[in-house]
Amino acid sequence: WGFCTLLSRMSYIKVKELRSTASNNKEALMKQLTELKKELSQLRVAKQVNAAPSKICKIGLIRKNIARVLTVLNQTERENLRKFYSDKKVSKATPKSLKPKLTKKRRLALKANEKSRKTRHQIRLAAKFPKRVFAVKI
Repeated sequence: WGFCTLLSRMSYIKVKELRSTASNNKEALMKQLTELKKELSQLRVAKQVNAAPSKICKIGLIRKNIARVLTVLNQTERENLRKFYSDKKVSKATPKSLKPKLTKKRRLALKANEKSRKTRHQIRLAAKFPKRVFAVKI
C-alpha cells in the first residue's frame, strides 16, 4: 500500500486548476476527460495482462481524477443554469433540480399570499358578522 499512496500523491489533478480551465472553456475539460478515460481503459487491460504494480496502482488515481473532472463540469453547468433561471421572467420555469431541496413539508407549505387569501364564503360571513369589540368602562 505504501507504494500506491506514494504514486497517488504524485499526479492527481487539482480542482483549482480544473475550475480555472472550466471558466475559460468546456472543451478543454471534455478533452481531458476523454484522455483520462482512455488511460483508464489501457490500465485495465494492463491489469489483465499482469503488468507492473505501479501501473495497477494508478487505476484508483485515474478514477478519482475522472470524478473530479466530472464534478467540476456538473458544478459549472449548474451555476450557468442558475444564472439563466435567476431572471424574474423565467423563474417560474425553473427545473426541479435547481430548486432548493428543503423538506417535503416546507416545499408543500402555502406561500404567504396563499395563506392570506379568503374564500367567497369567508368574506360574506366576515361582512355579515363582524368581530365584536367590547369596551369595559371603569
